[in-house]
Amino acid sequence: MSGLTDLQVKALMELEYNFPLTSADPYADVASSLGVDEGTLLQELRLLRSRGVLKRVGFYYNFRSQGKDAALVALSAEDVDAVAKATAVDPLVTHSYLRDDPDYNVWIVVKRDNMDEIIKAAEELARVGRASRHVVLTSVRTYKLSVKYDLVRGVSRAGRYAVVPPRAPRPEALGVSPKLPEALRSLPLEPRPYSAAAKLSGLSEEEVVRLIPRLLEAGVLLDPGAAVDGESLGFKENGMVVMEPSGSPEELCEAAARSEYSTHVVLRSSIPEGAWRYPCYAMIHAVRRDLVEEVARIIARDAGAKSYRIIYSLRDLKPGVVR
Repeated sequence: MSGLTDLQVKALMELEYNFPLTSADPYADVASSLGVDEGTLLQELRLLRSRGVLKRVGFYYNFRSQGKDAALVALSAEDVDAVAKATAVDPLVTHSYLRDDPDYNVWIVVKRDNMDEIIKAAEELARVGRASRHVVLTSVRTYKLSVKYDLVRGVSRAGRYAVVPPRAPRPEALGVSPKLPEALRSLPLEPRPYSAAAKLSGLSEEEVVRLIPRLLEAGVLLDPGAAVDGESLGFKENGMVVMEPSGSPEELCEAAARSEYSTHVVLRSSIPEGAWRYPCYAMIHAVRRDLVEEVARIIARDAGAKSYRIIYSLRDLKPGVVR
């Protein structure tokens, strides 16, 4: 796939789906499972990182545990390049895409300390982009987060730690310094990769390894393992599936999250109220559009959606972001 060797494909798949959580040296464990030595594995991973294929190996630090709020802002923008320029320099914008939706052409994930600040940011983006209208889709609950790319099947598929608890505490509430989850976001491609995080947080490597399952269970940390750049691997089709419920929107999202192919499922509410009739949102990535459409149809059918749209990305307005 996309110029990868057989070893590179196996290494990425192993690090995406079977990242060892109880070892002080997960790279050594993965190398052993692949039948190579750790130095060979790390050399391949550094090469993949230099090519932009491997973004990082580590954990997603839940924005709610950082005391942040988040929303998806949709604009009907005339000046898309101006929006791209504005979002490129905003460190709290994590996604910004031009999409093919008939109502809104630019979709942006904005994080701030509270919703009032998000609404102000959305108004400013609408002004900059000369948008005729915009809507703020608040994140009521994230049901699932596990953005993994199955390099064999050619379609996104969530990992085993995909479920997100409804309420994630701050790390301090668990007696853990916030320096630790921050340091665990991106592990060095070196043997015993937890040593730097341990030193920074005043813990031993063994203590860090023991804390990781607890932080995952609480929802402070999410989605362990390799984060790869799907587009560079041929996953050109990025479909955002938005669903209208026939009954409870919560039940719709819960059902959508049960699909192994949905990588990110969020329940949203709109500001202004009633401005958007699709409260359940799921992401699908694939190498071909027909794969996205097949999976979306199955998810919407099995979840009991009244209707749904697939909104495809046309251009990444903030490429290269490591989330």
